Amino acid sequence: MTDPDPGRGHRRTLQHETLLGFLGFFAFLALVQAVLNLFSPEPALWPGVVAAVFVGLTWWVWRRR
Repeated sequence: MTDPDPGRGHRRTLQHETLLGFLGFFAFLALVQAVLNLFSPEPALWPGVVAAVFVGLTWWVWRRR
C-alpha cells in the first residue's frame, strides 16, 4: 500500500531541522550570555542554567535524528 502523503517524511525532516536551528541559535546566545555573566561583579546563576537547558535540548533534538 502506498503512502497517501509522500511529502510527510520530507516535511518532518524540515520541521526537525528548523527546531534544531532554533534551539542551536538560542543555545549559542545563552552560552555567550553565561560567559559574559562570569565577568560581571556579581554573577548570577540563571544564565548558566538557561544555557545548560538550551544546550541539553539541542543535544537531545540532535540525537533524536
